[in-house]
Amino acid sequence: MLYLLRQLILILAVILFIGRVSQAEPPAGKQYTQPDPAMVSAVMKKAKEEAGNMTLPVNKYNKQGLKAAQQSADFFHSPEFQQKLQCEQQRLEKEVFGQYIAPWKKKRQKAKENRSIPAGSERIFLFISSSVPDETVHAYIATVARITEPSVILVMRGVVGGLTGRKGIHYFSRILKKDLRCRDEKTKKSQKRCPRYQVPVAIAADLFGQYGISRVPAVVYTDAKSSFRIQGDMALGYLLERIDREAQSATLEKLIRKIRGHR
Repeated sequence: MLYLLRQLILILAVILFIGRVSQAEPPAGKQYTQPDPAMVSAVMKKAKEEAGNMTLPVNKYNKQGLKAAQQSADFFHSPEFQQKLQCEQQRLEKEVFGQYIAPWKKKRQKAKENRSIPAGSERIFLFISSSVPDETVHAYIATVARITEPSVILVMRGVVGGLTGRKGIHYFSRILKKDLRCRDEKTKKSQKRCPRYQVPVAIAADLFGQYGISRVPAVVYTDAKSSFRIQGDMALGYLLERIDREAQSATLEKLIRKIRGHR
């Protein structure tokens, strides 16, 4: 950035100098000669020296800016905001763009009806890992538990220390809680455990390689003919909706309605 600024100042200095010489009107009866090359060279050298002595001030708000940007990104990708985003998208589709979208939806529905996919061949893999924030994983688990669809499968590459290791047991015990704030209580006479979701999580590293999953969260929809992939920290309903734009699956459309609370 500093180098480009210096070069720009040098170019402007030369342009201004030449412009003054070329645009000046000579007095009556006199004529100006062409600019002296030595003079032009001297001006360019001086401008280059001055540009080299320039320093940009240190941005004292750099840390605050990075923190604010991270907070904005976290807020945008939060499940709550993504849910509001989906609701607003539905409202715009219905109230503003309804008359334009209707013909496209009709054509799309017809294409779905013409597809012949054997029953039970569709699968939706939701790829997660312990590196994903607990709140995000918990939102996915809660959604999968609520829709109770066996075709939706949570997949992990593995867990540090193994499934039966202390870290693995602690991780699953934590993220499967229905309320992440709940704490198990154990006394000498009794034990109170927090309610947990009964959602299976498949450990399948081979699926990560098979579908080219380079980052998580990610969703893969596959049927008897093809597969579709999307990666990003967004609500499950939104990710499936993005896939369905290409897949045009009646099963996906039904699942999306179910996630949104519509039967």
